[in-house]
Amino acid sequence: MKGQYRIISEIILFGVGILITSYVIINFNNLQSAVKEITLDDQMNSVADVVSAAVIKVASADNASIRLVIPDKISDSIYRIAIRDADGGKLVISKLDGTASVERKLFNINYDNTISSNNVINNSEVVSSAQFIEIVKNEKITILRR
Repeated sequence: MKGQYRIISEIILFGVGILITSYVIINFNNLQSAVKEITLDDQMNSVADVVSAAVIKVASADNASIRLVIPDKISDSIYRIAIRDADGGKLVISKLDGTASVERKLFNINYDNTISSNNVINNSEVVSSAQFIEIVKNEKITILRR
């Protein structure tokens, strides 16, 4: 009977070890997904800051263009940069699958529906795999792939 108690205690100890290991793995996976979500949002916001600042700079001049280098991926995801003329102009950074997005209102742009206005936004978008974008203003502000 003495040998059976030792075997049973070793089996219980092994089971407790497996439970602790499983608990640690599950917690690290949850932590990893939470950190990945936070970094995705932070990186999308930083790209939105750079692009919106460039759009506002272009809007203040005639026949201007600014070229930007953008990261090809954010948190291992290809994303889309779009400017829309809705609500006086807004910038939208979104993942291609649509699971995450960041919107910025473009301030200091005088919006008018006529092409003769100095600061009109043309609805346009670029995929991040371009790595280089150009924001051009002739009659309208447009994002181009370079």
